[in-house]
Amino acid sequence: MRLVGIKSLKPGQELARPIYASSGKVVLNSGITLTESFITKIQQLGVQKVYIKDERFSDVEITQPLDYTTRTNVSKVLSDNYSRVHASKGIDEYAVKDAAKKIVEYTREYKGKGISILSTDAMDEFVIEHSVNVAIITAFLGNQMSYNFGQLCDLVTGALLHDIGRENVIKEKPEHVSVGFEAARACRGFNLHSSKVCYEHHENYDGSGYPRKIKGNDISEFSRVVRVADYYDNALHGYETDNVYLMPDQAFESILAVSGQVLDPEIVEKFRDTIVFYPNGCTVLLSNGLNGVVISQNFGSPQRPIVRVYNDVGVIGDFDLLKSLTLFVQKVMVI
Repeated sequence: MRLVGIKSLKPGQELARPIYASSGKVVLNSGITLTESFITKIQQLGVQKVYIKDERFSDVEITQPLDYTTRTNVSKVLSDNYSRVHASKGIDEYAVKDAAKKIVEYTREYKGKGISILSTDAMDEFVIEHSVNVAIITAFLGNQMSYNFGQLCDLVTGALLHDIGRENVIKEKPEHVSVGFEAARACRGFNLHSSKVCYEHHENYDGSGYPRKIKGNDISEFSRVVRVADYYDNALHGYETDNVYLMPDQAFESILAVSGQVLDPEIVEKFRDTIVFYPNGCTVLLSNGLNGVVISQNFGSPQRPIVRVYNDVGVIGDFDLLKSLTLFVQKVMVI
């Protein structure tokens, strides 16, 4: 299978993976042959990229950072609590902590492997989807930073709740940090550092953020970790880039651009080894002028995956960029 941008879809192509709604419901199932009407439906859902079948790349495997059942259950817990907070009701702290624990348990099995958070699903509840993404990214980053199980659970709880005070609109109002913090602080079962993430996740490393304009290590470490994950997911899904969706390598470049200003540079350095720059299935242009599809990763070297090169005649061969050091990815072609 390979990853195709929505603008490049053509009738007759076959979906290789289902497209899900936030509820976990399958909108379009794998195996469906695309028609003009299906392509229009995908566009209307706001989906930016999908996986299609391609026999040249039938061995490409796509690993999800969280299985769909767990993700659906976590999303429901968060959606329910989002509604409770905005109806001036208390957070169900036990449900949220259990959801965080499930994320931690799942992601710990993938410790040492990179995370690809690239969404190919409909984001119909974007605040919920964004918060779950941030929690997953944070869990992987926390593993990279060698947090123990209890610390990871508290960290991911804070990540899940970080936007709980926010309205379901792209434009964030500054007061959402206070709304979320007050709701979280009222729960005795939450670690204070988890609750502080709600209040501090817009504080910048150089002191230019809000609400208190604190800087450096005066910002709690949990908040600094979540700030990186939050910024990355916002960039990836267009919230920091005027609704222009980025590929992971581009989103990381936006992270680097604000390292030391908005973001803690030491955590950014850890984050570099946490993500997958070029997801399996994406088409890339190599420095030798040939196109290829990423078929697998060299974990720990996110900029040097294994690429299957092809031309109009057929497959040329596989190139391991960790061994072919004169080659590098020049451009991602799926945008």
